[in-house]
Amino acid sequence: MTGAIFADTTRRWALWDAPQRVVVWVVLVDLTAGSYVGWAFLLREHTTTTDLLRLGLLVLLSVTYLEVSRQVEHRRRLFQVDGSSHMDMVAVWAFPAAVVLPKGLAALFVVVLYAHLWIRSWRSVEGIKLHRIAYTAAVGILICAAVATLLPRISLASGPRAGTGTVLAVLALAVFVYRIVNAALISTVIYLSRGASRPANVFGSVSDNVLEFATLALGAVTAVSLVRVPWFAVMVLPAVFLLQYHALLRDLVQAATMDAKTELLNASAWRQLAQRELTRAERQQTSTAVLVIDMDRFKDINDTYGHLAGDTVLKTVAEVLADELREYDAVGRFGGEEFVALLPDTDARAAATVAERLRRRIEATEVVVEGRNLPGRQRMRVTASVGVASRTARTDLDDLLRAADDALYAAKHGGRNTVRLAPAAVAA
Repeated sequence: MTGAIFADTTRRWALWDAPQRVVVWVVLVDLTAGSYVGWAFLLREHTTTTDLLRLGLLVLLSVTYLEVSRQVEHRRRLFQVDGSSHMDMVAVWAFPAAVVLPKGLAALFVVVLYAHLWIRSWRSVEGIKLHRIAYTAAVGILICAAVATLLPRISLASGPRAGTGTVLAVLALAVFVYRIVNAALISTVIYLSRGASRPANVFGSVSDNVLEFATLALGAVTAVSLVRVPWFAVMVLPAVFLLQYHALLRDLVQAATMDAKTELLNASAWRQLAQRELTRAERQQTSTAVLVIDMDRFKDINDTYGHLAGDTVLKTVAEVLADELREYDAVGRFGGEEFVALLPDTDARAAATVAERLRRRIEATEVVVEGRNLPGRQRMRVTASVGVASRTARTDLDDLLRAADDALYAAKHGGRNTVRLAPAAVAA
């Protein structure tokens, strides 16, 4: 009976609707992790009472943390921008399990950890699918396998006999292995799902990586505590809660400043940043340019293929803009199918060159969409018109935007898929 229920559940997994390459990869990783768990228990590695006590303490700490922090985690999910990465804190408990526990117990702990996460927290969250949790758990098991293979438990888990230098070296190497294996397995499935994309979409942003290393550092402290002073591991809990509140604050700031569909700045945040840059440019007497980029015949895409296809087009174009422009250029979505970019220290001629490069890149980019009137996933190309305006004197932001918008209007009436420069630098 249980097997029939499980089979029926797996048949309805959203995984089977994913591209074939994604399905093959996920199933391969899941089967590899499952095989490793079976092998680890058949190996019958020597397990001591101390190992069992460490496992019990880790389970107690992780369950306590997850139960107490459920509401905070719910708020993080609530305010998270769609499509952005979500960094959890499970590495604080999974890392010490990989370092100090025998292979079978480490794998068992990962299974228990993610089963508790699914049952108590993630099952009720919209958008989180069981096959994703299963894949994440499989990644955790394979990380434990990599750490156990490369770092036999001969130093840290052996107790106080290991010197401080040896312990630090083992921990540093374990953090490196943990991070590399995790990044490789997660980035691979993201790449297979989305195709080539910005590095931040595949490997995470700088903020994501800093948060990940912070959790691994707390995991290292937990590992040392389990071996040297077990009761001290309880002191890690307040630090994990503070780290989670910091992550919540980061997510709130991101939700308040980022556009959910494109992950660019929203109109309000862009205006604030652009105004500060114009003030700086006026003080330093430097040139500044604004680009207004508008998708050509975007309404036809929405009307013909549906708004989901339109959202995919917007996101793809946003990735092109973020990839082509400099890190310190302010790029945002101004509404509808219109984007805006402010280019510091850029005169009119250079801005026109940048705009033409953007136009060509957008025209050459294939967008993979699926929607109504489309048989499965289809590739399409889109174009954009660009208006450019620059300032060399005291200029109000609205005046600069108005000039760029007038240039965009000329580009639209000049045949679309073209760049137009405002007649002259905008002055007061």
